[in-house]
Amino acid sequence: MEMIYTAIKYITFPGAVFKAFLEHLTCRLYEVPVEDIRSLQPNELCGHIEHELVRGRKSFGVCFLPFILSLICGLLVLTPAAINIIYLGQYNIISIFLMYFGISLLTNMFPMVEDVYSMWESLYGQNSTAKKSSKILLAIPATIMYTGALLENFGITFLTSILFAFVLPNIIASFI
Repeated sequence: MEMIYTAIKYITFPGAVFKAFLEHLTCRLYEVPVEDIRSLQPNELCGHIEHELVRGRKSFGVCFLPFILSLICGLLVLTPAAINIIYLGQYNIISIFLMYFGISLLTNMFPMVEDVYSMWESLYGQNSTAKKSSKILLAIPATIMYTGALLENFGITFLTSILFAFVLPNIIASFI
């Protein structure tokens, strides 16, 4: 499985490098010590940076901030390209590149599994100090990140990002 994971990270390297950059910025923001900033390694850290394990309140922010920024950037890049290619049928080099870049951003938007486990333990573990309101409010984003991080290990996020790119123009067209 690690070979599939690493191959997909190398195929979608722009998104992997962007995600690692966002993780590095978030670690700097939350003052989390970073151990290794190489973003394209041939192991489970491919597309991520190595940092100290974050516990407590910071753990959700370290997972959520790069996730939401990658999601927003991926949607902003992918939407016009997908509409141009899939809905309008107009192929050009810029649209194809933007489609690839948007898919790579969406494929690499989820946090590392270790970070998600730490976040989940900080929110819902036995020694959790989180308030009930925080647990309720953060349940949906935490579950999405948890599930996405697990699916990313098997390369499924690559397939779902491609599928989403083909379905997105039809979703937008149904609202217009």
